[in-house]
Amino acid sequence: MEQLTIQTLASWFGMEINDSREVRHVATDSRDDNADGLFVPIIGARVDGHDYIEAAIKQGAIVTFWEQDRPLPEGIIAIPVASPLTALQEAAARYLAEINPKVVAITGSNGKTSTKDMIAVVLGETFKTHKTAGNFNSDVGLPLTVLRMPRDTEVAVLEMGMNGFGQIELLSKLAKPDIAFVTNIGESHGEQVGGREGIAKAKLEIKAGLKPDGVLIVDADEPLLREAGGYRVGYDSTADGKLEVVEATFDASIFRYNNELYELKVLGAHQIRNAAYAIACGLKFGLGHDTIQRGLDRVQLTSMRMEKRMFGDAHLVNDAYNASPTSMVAAVETIKTLEGFSRRVLVLGDMYELGTDEIAQHEQVGHAITAPVTDCVLIGEKAKWIAAGITDPRVNVTMVPTVEEAKVLLGSYQRPQTVILLKASRGLALERLVQ
Repeated sequence: MEQLTIQTLASWFGMEINDSREVRHVATDSRDDNADGLFVPIIGARVDGHDYIEAAIKQGAIVTFWEQDRPLPEGIIAIPVASPLTALQEAAARYLAEINPKVVAITGSNGKTSTKDMIAVVLGETFKTHKTAGNFNSDVGLPLTVLRMPRDTEVAVLEMGMNGFGQIELLSKLAKPDIAFVTNIGESHGEQVGGREGIAKAKLEIKAGLKPDGVLIVDADEPLLREAGGYRVGYDSTADGKLEVVEATFDASIFRYNNELYELKVLGAHQIRNAAYAIACGLKFGLGHDTIQRGLDRVQLTSMRMEKRMFGDAHLVNDAYNASPTSMVAAVETIKTLEGFSRRVLVLGDMYELGTDEIAQHEQVGHAITAPVTDCVLIGEKAKWIAAGITDPRVNVTMVPTVEEAKVLLGSYQRPQTVILLKASRGLALERLVQ
């Protein structure tokens, strides 16, 4: 929020005040360090941020949005608004319009955070780039990301999440993207929107705020996006940006994008698609092959997303940040295609928020678990459905109810020529296995 004064901020909401102090930070959590900052008291299902104004003042807040008709707090400038959350979103839209960067918006069931990271680093080779931190992709997180953007930002790379209809539309209209991505259509949150068809409809709300000359980029291999229009990236023969994998090892993948060779030092066949989105974006911004490749060489993904490390003498792939059937099958396929390993071990757990089809979707993962996978350790109550889907007798399946019991088993897999995959929904916190 550089060079934004209290006077200017207040004027956006019809309040006249002669206060030239700069607002340097913004926070919705009263515990955050917020020196010379704006505090936004979000009203939640169980917590009302207005109740914590004194704590916010102690943390340095000098101005706050304040719901109308409440008694005004002391010791801080209060800007009366109908809704602090709506005011936060409106302030972000005004600030974004002032800076006027190019905006890249990204949504999708899987891969949006990795795609965001790759796009930001590729575009960062040429432009001053600002991106969503972590997964600040909600109706609160995205405005916070925008308001924390430096004034010299040339490109804003914004991730957009959803768990129902209307949410992506709101964020898209706030951000007004120049380029909008739908990375894929999975199964997460399907119960809220009526299955994969509903997910596709909700994700395509990203077009709502797309600039008139903006570009939509989608997964060419997803039938539900076939009629979406835009620029299509994938392995399909009709794709505008066509992919072809040349080689995949633990250390790197080599692939072609429209017959140009690229290398990605991030593990995972599905990460190749995410890199292809970054290539497509770079090309739309006028970057050349060598500049894009330099960016891909610097890619470091968010922790626990196909993160590579050694585990004793074994190679470990920590993809435990979250899981859906689509992303889990993709990770399994990656382990199956890696060269140089005689033992391939999958450590998988429950997947949540899958709705009424959760049994079939767990079984779908099981169908993908075939040789050359040698061992599969399944954790949790729902993982039994993964086991039910495994039909290849060459796979040694072990089931345990808790992460703690699985941890005892892992010692036997710390051997040379072994690769181990960790993947489950966030609620299982599977990374505890190797902490």
